[in-house]
Amino acid sequence: MVETGFRWLARDKRIAGGILSGGLAYRFFFWLLGLSVLTSGGLGLFARAGSNIEDALIEAGVSDKLAGAGAGIGDQSDDFSLWLLLVGSVLVVWFGWGVLRALWLVHSAAWAIDPPPFRRVPKGIAGVVATPFALVLLAGVAGWARGQIGLVPGFVATVMVGVAVGAFWVWVQTRLPSKDVPWTAFLPGAVAVTAGFEAVHLFLAYFLAGKLESYSSLYGVLGLAATLLFVFFMLGRIIVWSAELNAVAWDVREERGYAGSRSRNRAAAVPPGPRDGGNP
Repeated sequence: MVETGFRWLARDKRIAGGILSGGLAYRFFFWLLGLSVLTSGGLGLFARAGSNIEDALIEAGVSDKLAGAGAGIGDQSDDFSLWLLLVGSVLVVWFGWGVLRALWLVHSAAWAIDPPPFRRVPKGIAGVVATPFALVLLAGVAGWARGQIGLVPGFVATVMVGVAVGAFWVWVQTRLPSKDVPWTAFLPGAVAVTAGFEAVHLFLAYFLAGKLESYSSLYGVLGLAATLLFVFFMLGRIIVWSAELNAVAWDVREERGYAGSRSRNRAAAVPPGPRDGGNP
């Protein structure tokens, strides 16, 4: 474990993990920008249809200030809703491709391998687009459980969300570049991602959520953008750390002989043949 820790720090320094995390944050931010354009078009369609956006957002659990801001965006986007939907859809797909490519290159660098060619790009982009919505939905369910059912059920729901995120990240890592390793080699990174995402989630839920509403009026748009970039940088840092941890832990196991123990046992169980000097 000590050797893994020192190698982890050395690997992060060698591949410039902080710069890679900043690149991920940059792409996350622009993906959110495209999503905001798409959301504006959707709110404009609701306003055109005569729906009360503010009441609908409040019923969905959004605070009064954010619901009022959403209603204002819908009213302003009424005349351009179709164009915003079209442009937003293109931006979401385009920046989703940027996020996918960044994840591909980050994991290739963490495992110290050449980036393999992309395969099944449409499925990858669809996963990048759908994953944040699934995470927000799971976080919303946990928040509703904490507020409506009770503290203990809410804690259990939060833990279950963390377990689901960890299991999902193991599956994601098997699709990203790495050495030829079993799926169990991705468990250390999955644990790191689960703990990191839970920490960021608690930071957002209990500290930052109430401040975001006033940041725009106190510090302007640049203050709000800087706050979001900081959160995205921390998410990118967690992803880079998890990929490095998987690669370093596997290298240590392989050098010490733990990774190939099963193959050696299977080879020892096979009786020697003529080439090994045994009986045919």
